Amino acid sequence: MGDAMLARLVGIILGLILASSGYVVAGWGSLGTWATTLDLGPFEPHRPAVGVAAAIVGGVLIVAALLPRPKRKPRKTAPAPLGLELPDEAAPSASPVAAAAAPAAPVATPVSHTAPAAPAAAPVAPPRTFAEMRARLITLSREDSWGECARLLAAMKRAAHTDEELAIVHRDLGDFARAQGQLDEAGEAYETAVAYARQVRQTRPTDASTDLLAGALSGVGDVAEAEGRLDAALSAFEEALALRRSRGAREANDPNAQRALSVNLERLADLREDRGHRMRALDLYRESYDIAGRLAAADPARFGPDLAATRARLSELEARIST
Repeated sequence: MGDAMLARLVGIILGLILASSGYVVAGWGSLGTWATTLDLGPFEPHRPAVGVAAAIVGGVLIVAALLPRPKRKPRKTAPAPLGLELPDEAAPSASPVAAAAAPAAPVATPVSHTAPAAPAAAPVAPPRTFAEMRARLITLSREDSWGECARLLAAMKRAAHTDEELAIVHRDLGDFARAQGQLDEAGEAYETAVAYARQVRQTRPTDASTDLLAGALSGVGDVAEAEGRLDAALSAFEEALALRRSRGAREANDPNAQRALSVNLERLADLREDRGHRMRALDLYRESYDIAGRLAAADPARFGPDLAATRARLSELEARIST
């Protein structure tokens, strides 16, 4: 017997005991004489109220035990560890640090019996830029080097100066904290990222600033949903979806933007279904399925698993609505 079934049985048994005890103690009726003379001690003057309270608690336990447990919905995995993405145009060229670490080609030298000369001091690499640090962060996250990620994030936070860099590093901090299960820290980081991203988009309304704000809002929505704050999650996902759709035809040739739109649609659909808006959720999943189908047709190896996951969720939702 599974733990869930055992918990249900215990809840039903306790609920029946409390409900029947309250029924008799409150004086509504009798189920034999086992509780009519039960001494309630200091609560004896309040026998009817005690009985009513016991009956209500028992009924609640029974109802809670009988209600079906919601199944966890399978979701598309993040496109990169911690949700970190590095746009192709932002990928830095080989850094001086990497160049210094690369082994040089061997050079034949004449044999000499004299003492070797002292090696020349290696050139000191210039400080890494914010973009280079973030590229390194993505690499470390894929290697599950969480300690190094934490130290590099702290360095990125100190190095960030512009609103855009501050938005990016706080969004990454939110991804890192959420991956570690630290929802309070993640929520605070995402909210800070949203504040900076709004300033960036206000001064420079580009596709990049739109994606930055939408990504931060999606993080806010994920944390709010995990904490059971469904109204806040719904609001964040709705705004993020509106931002992604505002790019319109411009994102049609951008697979990363299309996938982000598909994921956003499904996050919102799951919330709509939880609220009982099944037809609205179905429409959102069908829209996501169309996008996933186009992406999988263009790149089956990369987007095929996404299409399979979306198809499974869509079929499940259609089956629920038809019953």
